[in-house]
Amino acid sequence: MINLDWFQPYEGTTYSTGVIYAAICNLPRSIRFRRENMLILGLLLGPHEVNLHKINHYLTPIVDELETFWAGISLNRTFEFPEGRDIRAALILISCDIPAARKICGHVSALVSCHWSEKHANYENKKHNFAGMEDMNAWFVARDSTEHRQNALEWRRCSSDTSRKNHVKETGVRWSELLRLPYFDPIRFLIVDLMHCLFLGIAKWIVKRIWVDEGILTPTVLNKIQEKMKEFHVPSDLGRIPGKIDCGEGFTNFTADQ
Repeated sequence: MINLDWFQPYEGTTYSTGVIYAAICNLPRSIRFRRENMLILGLLLGPHEVNLHKINHYLTPIVDELETFWAGISLNRTFEFPEGRDIRAALILISCDIPAARKICGHVSALVSCHWSEKHANYENKKHNFAGMEDMNAWFVARDSTEHRQNALEWRRCSSDTSRKNHVKETGVRWSELLRLPYFDPIRFLIVDLMHCLFLGIAKWIVKRIWVDEGILTPTVLNKIQEKMKEFHVPSDLGRIPGKIDCGEGFTNFTADQ
């Protein structure tokens, strides 16, 4: 399983450093994500995030290795396998937030369409959004991975930046080096970004727009919650929990951790 993300290594300045890392899904979940079991596949130096398809320059050596693993390699002998052992490995999952996922798999902006289905975003009040159920059936029509791969190959054959931009507008697809893997499916192997889509957005919207605005959480109840929160002992690495949820817009200023 591969993940791509960026972080700020310095304080007081904007400097984005990216990292591509992997987890071995065969390991038990209890130890899968321990630091000693994570694989650092590549560093993307700053000061800015790698732009769009240029991520392929970093993916190329990784895909070369993955091709070798897919064909199979022989490990040196160990205590348990004195004669050595032949192994094979495959990339089965891309787990990123939406901006990183579209870069690494060759999908165009999430504001244009869903990467899995034929659902397209609406454009209202000069903003893209996925609201509206008029085209609900489109949610249940899965994209064709074969068509995606073909469109990506056509993008790679474009001879100019202008033709590539026009191709992207028409198909919503760019080339990704991951498509060199014969088994890779850029639609089925890319999971939904639950953290940002659900935990950072929908849950907060439910609390504010439904529970508070619709009167399910009344001022009396919010006061009781406020009193209970004063009893919490917050871990030092989390920081301070915002107060005053019993007035104003309630939970508006809360971060995901809080």
